[in-house]
Parts: sequence; structure tokens; C-alpha cells
Amino acid sequence: MARKILARALIAFAGALLLSSAAYGQSSITGVVKDTTGAAMPGVTVEASSDVLIEKVRSVVTNESGMYQIVDLRPGTYVITYTLPGFTTLRRDGIVLPTSFTANINVELKVGELAETITVTGESPIVDVSTAVHTSVLDRETIDALPSGRTIQGMAQLIVGVNLSLPDTGGARAMAQTFMTTHGMSLANNTVLVDGLQVNGLQLDGGVQSYFNDAMNQEVSYQTAGIGADTSAGGVRLNMIPKEGGNRLSGSFTSAYRPGAWQSNNLTDRHKKAGLRSGNSTDRIIDYTASIGGPIKRDKMWFFGTARYISVNNFIPDTFFDDGSKGLDDQFIKSALLRLTYQASPRNKFSAYVDEVDKYRGHDMQSRYDPETAATVWRSPAYHTLGVKWTSTVSSKLLLEAGFSNNTENYTNEYREGIEKPRGTAEWFKNVARDENDLGGVKDAALFQTTQSPVSYTWNTAASYVTGSHNLKAGVQMRWGQFDHTVDANGDLVQQYRSASTGIPFTVPDTVLIRNTPLVYAERLNKDLGVYIQDSWRLSRLTINGGLRYELLQAQVLARKSPAGRFVPERNFAEIQNVPNWKDLAPRFAAVYDVFGSGKTALKYSLNRYNQSRTTGIAQNYNPALPASATLTWRDTNNDDIAQGERGCVYLTPGCEINFGTLSSNFGIAALNTYGEYPRTWNLESGVELQHQLLSGLSVTGSWFHGSFHNLQTTINRSLSADRDYTPITVYNPLTGNAITAYSQIANLTAPTSNLDTFDPEREQIYDSYNLEFRARLGRGAQLFGGTSIERELQVNCTAPDNANTRIFCNDKENGIPFKKNLKLNGTIPVGWGITVSGVLQSNESPNSTRTMVLTRTTRYPANCPSPCPAGQLIAPTLGQSSLTVAVEPARATFVERITQLDFKVSRTFKFGRATVLPTFEVFNVNNADTVITYVSTNTLAGAGYLRPNSILQGRLFGVGVQTRW
Repeated sequence: MARKILARALIAFAGALLLSSAAYGQSSITGVVKDTTGAAMPGVTVEASSDVLIEKVRSVVTNESGMYQIVDLRPGTYVITYTLPGFTTLRRDGIVLPTSFTANINVELKVGELAETITVTGESPIVDVSTAVHTSVLDRETIDALPSGRTIQGMAQLIVGVNLSLPDTGGARAMAQTFMTTHGMSLANNTVLVDGLQVNGLQLDGGVQSYFNDAMNQEVSYQTAGIGADTSAGGVRLNMIPKEGGNRLSGSFTSAYRPGAWQSNNLTDRHKKAGLRSGNSTDRIIDYTASIGGPIKRDKMWFFGTARYISVNNFIPDTFFDDGSKGLDDQFIKSALLRLTYQASPRNKFSAYVDEVDKYRGHDMQSRYDPETAATVWRSPAYHTLGVKWTSTVSSKLLLEAGFSNNTENYTNEYREGIEKPRGTAEWFKNVARDENDLGGVKDAALFQTTQSPVSYTWNTAASYVTGSHNLKAGVQMRWGQFDHTVDANGDLVQQYRSASTGIPFTVPDTVLIRNTPLVYAERLNKDLGVYIQDSWRLSRLTINGGLRYELLQAQVLARKSPAGRFVPERNFAEIQNVPNWKDLAPRFAAVYDVFGSGKTALKYSLNRYNQSRTTGIAQNYNPALPASATLTWRDTNNDDIAQGERGCVYLTPGCEINFGTLSSNFGIAALNTYGEYPRTWNLESGVELQHQLLSGLSVTGSWFHGSFHNLQTTINRSLSADRDYTPITVYNPLTGNAITAYSQIANLTAPTSNLDTFDPEREQIYDSYNLEFRARLGRGAQLFGGTSIERELQVNCTAPDNANTRIFCNDKENGIPFKKNLKLNGTIPVGWGITVSGVLQSNESPNSTRTMVLTRTTRYPANCPSPCPAGQLIAPTLGQSSLTVAVEPARATFVERITQLDFKVSRTFKFGRATVLPTFEVFNVNNADTVITYVSTNTLAGAGYLRPNSILQGRLFGVGVQTRW
């Protein structure tokens, strides 16, 4: 009985919180009001007014300790007014409040007449002495001024601590996304918000983002550490604060043109000698954006609309059309957004937006594809985000918020016109994909076509109760959705060839890669539920932030039927529940100390648990309808270049050119691992940060962040034993001659594959980052920001029970793994005569480049390998398995090449009444760096393919444009 009473009391307490407080606050203003003797002043009315507030004014009253806090404020410039009968009214002008910032403003009131007002114009606070969230904000002025591709990823590469999977030069990757990560966490751990509403999709567990028009934003906030309990993940937390319109009609037009004819060639002799025939370059980049906003009814309803057309046509290295011209990946995006903001009453505000995106990609292909036949066409029949939000200021202490958002990313990758043929016809058998293996994967005809239809929905409700010294907040968030897929292929196979001699492609039919197409399958995210409560309370100069989050994640495989194909019968698959079904807690803690009580120096500490973000990725891993393939011998006995044969035919008899003897009897159902119901991976991140206002407008921050990951997933083959089934062999690094102990399976071992996905409690992943950052506003619009980060990720994985080869370089604590040293500097400086110069300098370590060698029984050492490597001899003639991949150095020991890029922009301002026109000139990769981004192969025994560049940095790119505002 006692436990029931306690449970009901807790439920009632939580319910009261949810029904009586409000949600996510963009920014806040806080402080203490005292009289001239230093005594606290309760009952003072504090008003924050700004044009960015549709309700114009937000007000609170100081508590018994003289404290006040105004939360949920939009970024902008504010006037703060302090009023109490018998005292002079104090007015603070020009308080600039950025996104996700708590401005601490303490004031002193003097005895005087009520009608008397003292106006003070002082510097805005630039050090947050209340929160430990590590935040970098790009305001509208900065976004417009700096040279960038104007995507959320391209702007993220300006932020210290954020890494991109591939660099973006002048928006050359604006169509094909590069991914952002931070602090050792995967791209799935990023949270993307529009006005506090989550708009992540389902692809790659939420790692793939929509295409956002940057003109929609007033500011963009990137948070990388110290994130509170109101957010699940601990990666990059990106919040776009949208424009709402205003009481005056205004608009803008921005254009940019970067023609490939103006681009410099950075394909150097070193690349040509390594086998690269053409570098990464662009045909042209076009970007047009128009925006307009204003009142539908003053102080009541505002609107904002924007439309964008952006097209990026990139040349693909080592890819050519039939007429000899470079292979071109032609792409464009057309998008349109409308946002409405409605102040229904003095206390209730509604806002809603929809952003519709239409994407087209004419030649989706890789290096060495045939663009006439092997490229696929990318279309987006339904691609959008939307959100609806309600906020209510119930009282000066009580705030309510609720919202709903959606991300839809339906798209198709289809054959080029004329490639797709009706199933079962002669043309369907003939128009198959062709792949030349030993020339690096030359493709002729597209591999397959597919549709991907992920749709996700999120609702949230939250509440805050603010007393001045306390800011208590609680809320509930719920995300769900469904991911549908189809896959089909001409001939249900790929014909694979080998060269009769070096450099002569498509001469000898060798094998076929048969597929289990056609496929229809789907997964559902049933619930990604988060319930949280947190409090922030001030104790003199110390602010404590504590919170607790409960998370429930549940997904499933949906029942689906896939039609019969050439090599597979019709298949019916039942649903699979609880893949996964996780219930976890995530405590959050932070402490901030105002060192000198001046609001100019803050010492911050945070300790937070972040559970790994997932959507439908795990369920998809265990979907029996997943694409599957098998490689079978093919001999073109009738020389018609069409792989003929059906399951059950007798190999090399007329009409049977494919050897089905080695094909599994249950081919068509994906060979899946066993789901071990492993627990959720989580990261415990701690951070120490010292932020100091060095001069007026200049802040400097030093920080250290440390992450340790737990419940790391691993896969083991239960049929193998690392101690019983392997024998050590000595192999040599063919580049250095160093001896490496590898492990060969015992000869004639017959061990079936019985893979179990589980977790290894002894696996370790450790991340450390040391950052030094600064931000300076120098007057007249000049600003500089950036800094350096020194970071390293270590892994320890020495206990896998099934494979002794995992013991090679398995402990990064002993491998001498180097730190990545990154530098980012960004600046804008007016130089006079209306001319503004801005620039971006990045000098970053590239991604890691893992060096391996693949061994077979016939693999020999190169004739020139250094002693004691036995040149020309067989490496492993008694190898127990058909092939073995051996690491020749630790996985994180080598980077590809350091990426150093300087971008430059100059603009001139012309004013015509209310209109401002800024012609612009831009140069990206001013230094024309020729950095290698990726290699064809890092296998040290791959002959000519070893370290052959696959892509390089875009060459120097010039552009012109214009920005118009009115």
C-alpha cells in the first residue's frame, strides 16, 4: 500500500509539473536588483522589450532575494527596464542577446521620483555565468558576411570542435551531404532543431539531414557539450532560430555564381604519377534566394516566406562521357518555406512553418563509372519538414510549450532513361550492370534502383517554473515513424569481368553477382520516448544545473511480401518486435562559478550521460528481406555477353553459364546475425571550461572534454575460438619490412558462420579534446572568432573470443596514436568606403587512413620490399582460410593528408533609401591546395591501386554575387 501511495504521489507531482510549466527557452536574461546600500530589492518589475517579440514586452518581478529571470526570449537587441515605486526607473539599452545564452545583468536602483528615468547604455554580457553548455552562435550578419556554401554542414566547419566527414569548398558538397560529428560521437548523435522542434529524419539513425534554406534563419546555434536533460543526444545540437517577419514589410535577395571556367586546376604531377587522370572540379555553382516578411496584422500576425534555387554540377574524377567530356554530376534543389506567427492573446502564441524541397540529381555515380549508363537519377517526390508550436506565458513564473514536427524524405534512385526494361524480357536480361573488377571497379549500367521512404514525427510538451533563483523544467518528447524500401535490378545480377591484360577492360567474363531482388521491406520506430526533469538554481556566485532523463526506445521489423525474382521465390516475412527495446536513464549535471562576481569570468564543470541515438537502424539489421548477393562463376559459352542460367540448371550445359553449385539453398533470405539483445551504448562525458572576458567585446575560452563509451557493440562468430582455431604466422609489412604476428585459421577447419551481435564490457572507446577559443567584436561590425582543438580517440578491443587477428594493434593506449590538431579562424573587417573583407582559414587533420594488406595462398611479397621482408616469396602458402586481411599499422595512426584551405570574400555596400545592395566577390581555396581526400585503396599489396588518389580537394574557385536587403 505504501509503495502504491508513493507511486501515485510521484505521478501526481510529475503531472503537475507538466501541466503547469513551460518548455524550451531560446535565451534568457537574469540578474539581481539591489539598492545603493547593497540590499536586495524584491518586487521590482523588470521588463524586456524588443522588436523581435511579437508581444513586444516580457516582464517578471524580482523575488525576495532581488533575483529575476526572463526566459524563452528570442535572440535580438533588448531594452531592459527596472521599475519600483519610490525609486528612479532604470533603463538599460542595447542589450544584445544571442541564441542559447543567459545574459547576467545586475543593477542598482536609487531612491527618486517615479517619473524620473535613467538610461544606461553599456556593453552586453559576453560570458554566460549560468550554464555550462558549450555554444557557438552564427548570427545573420555573420552568416551573410563569411564565405561559405550556406548549408548547415558547411557552416558547421567554421565551429571549433565540429568535424566534417569531407570538406566543403564553396558549396561544392551542398547537394551531396557531408556529415558533422563532435567529441567522438557518431553522426547519428546529432540533434537538428528548428525553433526548438526536432526535425531529424530516420536515415542512418537520424544522421542524414534535410536541405535547409539558410535564409530562414535569424541565428544558428551549434552546441557541442554540456547539453541538458531536455535533449537526448550528446553530439552536435544544432538549433535554427527562424525569422518571423515583423511589423514592417521587408525582404532580401541573394545570388551567387561560381563558374567552373574560373576554377584553377590543382591536379599536379604527383597525382598524375599516382594514377589520377582528373581531379575534383565543378562545372558551376548557382545559388538564388529570395525572402519577404512582414505583418498580416500588426502586433498580431506575422509572416515570413523564402524560396531558394541552388544547383551544383560537379565533375567526377576519372569519369568520362562517350564524347570524351568529363563525367558530370548535375544536381539542383528548389525549395520554398512559409512561416506564420500568431499572437492569439497577450499570453498565447502560435507559430507554424512548412519547408518543401524538390531535389534532382541527374548522374549519381562514382569515379570510373560510365555516366551514360551506370549513373542513376535521384528524385524526391516528397521531401519536407514542418513544425507547429504553441507557447503560453501563464504568469511571470509559469511557462507552457507544446509542439509537433515532421520530417519526410521520400526519394528514388532510378535507372537512366532507357536502361530500365520490363522484367523477364530479352532486354531485361541484356541491360544488366557490368563491373570490371581489376581496374578499380569500372561500371557499365547502373547496379540497381531503389526507393527510400523514411517519415518521422515528433511531439513534445514541456513546462518551466521560474522563481529567479530557480528554473525548474520538465517535459515529455516522443518520436516515431516508418521507413519503407524497395530494390530492383535488371537481370537480378551484375556481370563481372577480369582483364586479359593490363589496361584492357571487359575482355574475360569471370563471375556474376546475383541478387535477391525484387525486394519490398520496412521498419518502424514505435517510440523514442524521453521524459525529463531538471532544475537550475543560483547560490550566490554558484549556479547548479541538475537533471534526469528517462528514455525508452523501441523499434520493429514490419511484415512485408517481396515478389518472386529470377533467383528467388515469392517471400513473406512476419514482423519482428523489440529490435531493440531499451529503457535507460540519463543523468545530467553542471556547475558554473562566477569567479570574481563580475559576470566576466566563469569556471564551468559538466558531467553528463548521453545514450546512443538510434531510430530504425537496428531493426533494419535484422530484416530478413534485406538485399543479399552471392558471387558465382560465369563462363560465357555462347559469347553473347549475357549471363544465362536459372537455379537448378546443370553448369556448362546449353543455357546454363552460371555455376549454382555453391549457392546456398535458402538464398533470397538475407543471412543475418543473431540479435543478442545487447544494452544501449552510452557515453559519459565530463568537461572543464574557463571562460573569461579579456577586453570589452573579447572573450577567451579554454576547455577540456573527456568521453568514455560503454556497452560497445561487438559481433562474434560462435563457431570459432581465437585460442583453439588459430595459429600464429609471421608476416612482414611490405613497406617497412617490420614483422607482424598474424593468425591463420587451422587448415581444413570447417566452421559455419554463426554471428552473434552482442556487447563486450571490456571494450573501450575514449575521447579527449583540448580547445582554446576566442570571439572578438571589435566595433563597426568587425569580428573575429575561432580557435584550435587538439583531440584524440583511443580504442581498446583485445578480447574478441572468435578472432585472434583482433589482437593485432588492439590497444590504442600502447599504439602511440597521435592527436588531431585543428585550427579554425573566421573574421569580418570593414575597411572603409563601404567595403567589408571577410575570410575563413581552416587547417584540419583529414580522416584516418587505415593501412591493411589482404593475403591469399598465392599472394607474394613485392620484389622491392625492404629487408628482412623476403622479397618475391609467398606470404602465407599454408593459409587456413581463403583470404586474410591484416592491419600493418594501428587503425588511427595515419591521416590521409592535412587539409589547409583559405577562403576570402569582399563586398561593397550601396544604399538607396531603404534598400541596401552589396555586390560580392569570393575566392575559395585561395591557396589552391591539392590535398588528397580519399584513396582508391590503402591495401599495401594492391599494386597500382595502393594510395592512388580517388578524390582531391576542389581547386581554387572564384565567384561573384549580390546581396540586396530592403
